[in-house]
Amino acid sequence: MDAEAFSESLAYPQVKKRAVASRSFRTKISPSNGGSFVSGSTINIDLPGNLAGQYYNPNQMYLKFSVTGAAAYTLDRGGATGFIKRIQIQTAGAQLFDLNNWNVLACALLDTDSSSEWKASSGNIMLGTLGDQLQGVSVAAATKRTYCIPMMLNPLSMTTPHRMIPAFSLSALQFKITLDTTASSVKTAAAAVPFVFDDIEMVCLMTELSPGAQAQIDQLTGGQYNILANSYINSQGNVAAAATQVTANLGVSVSSLERIIVVHRPELTVDAFASFSLGNRSTRNLSQFQFLINSENYPQRPIDVGDHGAEAFAEMLLADHSLVDFRKGCPIQNSFSIGAVIAASTATMYGQGTGALSGSLPGVAKVDAYMEATAAGSSAGVVALNAIPTASNIGTFLCACEFESGLSDGKSSHIYSGISTISSTVQYKGTYGAGGLATNLDFFSMYTLMISLDMKGSSVFAVSV
Repeated sequence: MDAEAFSESLAYPQVKKRAVASRSFRTKISPSNGGSFVSGSTINIDLPGNLAGQYYNPNQMYLKFSVTGAAAYTLDRGGATGFIKRIQIQTAGAQLFDLNNWNVLACALLDTDSSSEWKASSGNIMLGTLGDQLQGVSVAAATKRTYCIPMMLNPLSMTTPHRMIPAFSLSALQFKITLDTTASSVKTAAAAVPFVFDDIEMVCLMTELSPGAQAQIDQLTGGQYNILANSYINSQGNVAAAATQVTANLGVSVSSLERIIVVHRPELTVDAFASFSLGNRSTRNLSQFQFLINSENYPQRPIDVGDHGAEAFAEMLLADHSLVDFRKGCPIQNSFSIGAVIAASTATMYGQGTGALSGSLPGVAKVDAYMEATAAGSSAGVVALNAIPTASNIGTFLCACEFESGLSDGKSSHIYSGISTISSTVQYKGTYGAGGLATNLDFFSMYTLMISLDMKGSSVFAVSV
């Protein structure tokens, strides 16, 4: 029989230990290639290296910048993340990370991983998101507004488990941030007028160890700093207007593929200045889909979208490791709609008739934003004073597939178990209904990589997938 044990509440000898000698301080790093930028240009920010005993904490790092537009604009529901088209991280000529359409992924994951409350509070202040609508904040012409974007969705911020990034590599970590076009990043009436970006700073919280503490870490690691992290790669395809079957090659060659997120965006709104381009997603009458790796089906039976998207959404939650997280909610279905029960004859109810009561209406839930087949994307819906609510025509459909085995379930602290696709052909296979619009496909493949820093060798970061 096992020995009896006390409750943790009675384990008085077990107390926290004081951390090694260290200090934390905040630093701001300006671009190395200028002070003012316009839409479509690239911002270079170099995080210094060769800083003895110092570490970056990417989870406490954000990009601050100010935006001025000659015309009024409305942010997509990803807020200010929509301004960033592509992020690259390089060091000593090596590419650590390169993700095109970063803003499309950020918008999608803010829909699934954030709450309406976060978007209406913290997100609204930092990014310009709104909690209960499928659009972001509207900004008047010639108004200068400052935003702060957490440096998320890159391997430095997605280490598993959490690791600080050494700042004593002999080469700087170079961020190349490419700004999107005006037409794609926001909804506006003047697409040809670029935004002006200035007051740009990368704000970092640094940790510096004492020489003795750093010597202990060097001794424990032998000068070899290995960091496991998740990363994303973007692949693209399209669905022609008359197509009912699509097979797209993804070109993903990694040792551990974790999941693939699929985004359908109508071709007409992808770069349309009068529409929401980034977060306007449709089903394009998708009925089922699966992936093929060297002609082997994953999953073995296709994922059915069905009439309400229940199975597709369940599989997306599986890929997010949150199927049974009943505390997690998201704003993916929130918008405004007229609804079948509200007819023109009932206008008096909404202040349109003589003697009607004044006052604004609460939001009327859209019947099914997740299952919009065409998604015009021009209006997020409006609830105005003394008016019948106008319908939203934005779609929010999103699907994904899990590739990790049940050994890790995506939560293990000591193993990872994605599928190897090295020297393999990875394909997406989708079945669609007739009559859909031409649609662009974005595939975001998440995988595990290793970032290494050998202080007894090259003393610069290297990456292996």
